[in-house]
Amino acid sequence: MSGRVVVVTGASSGIGEATARAFGRAGDRVVLVARRAALLERLAAELAEALVIPADLTQVDDLARVVDRTQATFGDVDVLVNNAGAGRYDWLEQLSEDDIRTQIRLNLTAPILLTRALLPMMLRRRSGVIINVGSVAGRIGAPTLSIYNATKFGLDGFTEALRREVGPQGVSVCIIYPGPIGGTEFGQESRRVNVGVRTPGVLRRTVEQAAAAIVDLADHPRPRKVLPGIYGAAIALNALAPSLVDAAVARATRRAQQGRRRPS
Repeated sequence: MSGRVVVVTGASSGIGEATARAFGRAGDRVVLVARRAALLERLAAELAEALVIPADLTQVDDLARVVDRTQATFGDVDVLVNNAGAGRYDWLEQLSEDDIRTQIRLNLTAPILLTRALLPMMLRRRSGVIINVGSVAGRIGAPTLSIYNATKFGLDGFTEALRREVGPQGVSVCIIYPGPIGGTEFGQESRRVNVGVRTPGVLRRTVEQAAAAIVDLADHPRPRKVLPGIYGAAIALNALAPSLVDAAVARATRRAQQGRRRPS
């Protein structure tokens, strides 16, 4: 399908940038939202029809500006991709209050508020697709990711509830759970703290693969998609036998904790 109006947040890099390109190739009009204007302008130059809206989605005025400028330029939104997010790997007691609040505002509050703002135009037409970019970390908790996990678990619950709320009115609400993705800023952040758990390369995906999966959800909406699919088994194991997962992770976690407390 082409000719849709698609809003992509976090479009300046990583999954968001690749997703914007993929929708552009499909012939859609893409609204590029992120804080870094220069990167958005560079991306827009590659697309046939794009609108650049530099915005900090943790600010209410910026959220309103995204809605107003999008509607004034392209009209009603057909697809919203809530991709913007950030994570900080660290032990909870090492995180500042600002670190915690920023992750919650960007990863959870912002997508909820932007969805609320754009939803009326979808409900009015009884059509539209909302895609929330979650994470396997939204289904499986991991040490040093407590706040990121909390926001992605929250996004998962929001997605499920909203899908049941607006699905009968013609609006599809989907979530994608990517595992580790190469070439993202979040992936670089993960190197800060080593808990001794590494993802095999065969399970990693590229930003282009994630983008293709997101466009596929827009074309063929369904409640959820795990990327790669094999992580579905890990999610099921975590839900059905959490004590086994606890035991598997505990040894590596204890070793990492002892290492950080050992005098240098």
